[in-house]
Amino acid sequence: MSVDKFYEMQIHKSEFTPLRFDDSFRIEVIDRLDNESEHHFNNIISSIDERLSDWEERPTIKDIKQRLDGISKCTLFFHKNFNDAIGWGWFSNVFTYDFINEVHPLPTENSIYWGGTYIRKDLNIPRNTGIQLYNYGFSLFLSKHDYMYGYMDSWNKAPIKICHKIGGREFKFIKKY
Repeated sequence: MSVDKFYEMQIHKSEFTPLRFDDSFRIEVIDRLDNESEHHFNNIISSIDERLSDWEERPTIKDIKQRLDGISKCTLFFHKNFNDAIGWGWFSNVFTYDFINEVHPLPTENSIYWGGTYIRKDLNIPRNTGIQLYNYGFSLFLSKHDYMYGYMDSWNKAPIKICHKIGGREFKFIKKY
């Protein structure tokens, strides 16, 4: 896979400068599939299927099970006005493209990789949902780790801008093979 089409980033916990937190949101770590989490995952998958139907490798519930049984865990994102999760993000202590298979270790000790974020497009969610997803995710992970890594497709400018606003910086960490 060509890494040239990615924007790679790193943040140290001392660099994190969150924007104002909105307490209408909350984030939960999911480390196993149960009836409640499967319900939330299925709703997010349905949103992805509807809104990104041309995405050939979009995750299925089978992929979710493999991710949670393997090297990755998930953050589900909630808002008080909705009964279901409004988004997700995936994390691992190694770099992975699919959150199932390890590609390589992260370049620093006590680090986390977070990515694969998605906010449901089938709901009338608040305008600040994207920044709050990143605020909550970065806060959670940087309270427990020294460094955080992620990448975005270069065309996807919104998360790149958000990462910069809260202290992230460009940092090439994906090894070319």
